[in-house]
Amino acid sequence: MLKVYTLIDITETKSYRSADQKLNHQQANFMTFIQTLMLTMNFFYDKAPTLIECDEKKLKELGFGSDYKGSHNVWCLEARVDEGRQVPDVETLQNDFDLVPVIPNLNETILINNNVFRAKDKKARNITFNKANIT
Repeated sequence: MLKVYTLIDITETKSYRSADQKLNHQQANFMTFIQTLMLTMNFFYDKAPTLIECDEKKLKELGFGSDYKGSHNVWCLEARVDEGRQVPDVETLQNDFDLVPVIPNLNETILINNNVFRAKDKKARNITFNKANIT
């Protein structure tokens, strides 16, 4: 099991050609996120990303960059791989996601640095990965 947390709006709207551009852009970010996640291995998810609000302490616990102060919106997706397969290591996922472009100014509560996922930068990290052990 893998839990991915991001400060980037990856709401799954299933909207592609709506008159509401915001819905289209949220879906575009979600598709970018999912396609990047699957560069190394196929992942499955049962429900769309959930939106939670995290205070500064929780952001730090989750591993977000030190630039983010106060409370912020965080999107979380739980994903799994096929039985018998292992989730890629965090470093591989960070390499895949770092500097992948996103569409800004949706429901984020942060100023996005250069309109990209930042997975490696200790100050501007806006996406984190948590491998959960299931017994």
